[in-house]
Amino acid sequence: MIDDFVKKDIVQYGDFQLKSGKRSNIYINLKKIISFPDLHGSICNKIALKIKPDVDLICGTPYGAISFASHISITQNIPMIFLRKETKDYGTKQLIEGNYLSGQKVVLIEDVTTTGNSVIDAAKKLEEQGLNVIQIITIVSRSEDKLLNYNTIPIEYLFHLEDLLPKKQYNK
Repeated sequence: MIDDFVKKDIVQYGDFQLKSGKRSNIYINLKKIISFPDLHGSICNKIALKIKPDVDLICGTPYGAISFASHISITQNIPMIFLRKETKDYGTKQLIEGNYLSGQKVVLIEDVTTTGNSVIDAAKKLEEQGLNVIQIITIVSRSEDKLLNYNTIPIEYLFHLEDLLPKKQYNK
């Protein structure tokens, strides 16, 4: 699958500054995957296989994982909620869109994790609204710590950058 990432320019080589502030010679732009339905579906199927059977809701982190959560919601019949980056100051002023009840169990999907800060922030926002995050799955982890956690919840991943790319090309 990583060969498809490279062929489709989802994995890019150059000099990049990551959201974490770190510099890297590899950038993984999983947002591009929406242009490749077969590859997008394959990734979603891999995620779906990891989802615990007792989840009530699925949520993708804004905005990179929303397409994955949406596909999985439809194909696996798991209701989806949409987490905004921030509460709007107009309309319904909701942080979370969709129907949910306090205490419901959520699986949170992330596209790429480096430090875990974005997905941890998303999990905290969901929990502040009364939801119970029980599982976190990221597609690609580029974290030096392969055992990242949010509280007692491991941040699971489909691929780790270190495992997917030749050592000579890997620069965290």
